[in-house]
Amino acid sequence: MRRKSRFPVRIILFSIFCFAPIFLLLFLSYRYLTTSGYFKIKDSEYFGGQNIFKIDLKTQAQRLSNLYPDYKHITLKRRLPDRIVIDFNPRQPVARIALSRDFYVDDEGVLFYPERESKDNSQLPLIVGLDERISSPRSGAKFNEKSLLAILEFIDNLNKDSRLTEAGLKIKEINLANANDVFLFTIDGCKINLGGIESLNKDLSILQRLISEINFDLTKIEYIDLRFREPVVKYR
Repeated sequence: MRRKSRFPVRIILFSIFCFAPIFLLLFLSYRYLTTSGYFKIKDSEYFGGQNIFKIDLKTQAQRLSNLYPDYKHITLKRRLPDRIVIDFNPRQPVARIALSRDFYVDDEGVLFYPERESKDNSQLPLIVGLDERISSPRSGAKFNEKSLLAILEFIDNLNKDSRLTEAGLKIKEINLANANDVFLFTIDGCKINLGGIESLNKDLSILQRLISEINFDLTKIEYIDLRFREPVVKYR
């Protein structure tokens, strides 16, 4: 004969007896934390009157990022008992870009209007010639336009090269109207033809070599053409 399996009633009752107080304590703790006026936010433009534990920090951070696209990261932290700390990390402009209106652009290709103008921003290079390739520009939008991302990388690499910056190579304007003929204009009035957007890394290497081979005084140079095997330099 088969033995009838006994339902473990005692084990279940024992488990309920042991864990019920724990679940009850957790429930009462949660209810106290989410209903007590002690954890209600008082002085806040965004969250006044709300319970600190009922605020979804990630969702609210995304909402604020949509409202303020000129900030790269916005993070929220709870500070007990009744405060939400908001940390705004602004985008850092690497260039200005002329479209339907002037925008600033960061190293990721995100357009934005800076909340505060600064004298340093006016010295940033101006990118022109992308009107037809970037449609409906707006603050907070990221554009993966090939030539834009390539020139932003070029600007970053140039700024990191102390030899070029010490030699006075400061860009005033970049013309990207033709991706096969990229033109730079320096603050000293020197015109530099970089050739195609695909060869920017090679062009930067050539500029680095020119520093050691010629008197790299841009105030005395009218233009530099890097489209050929050997660079062409014309003095004023």
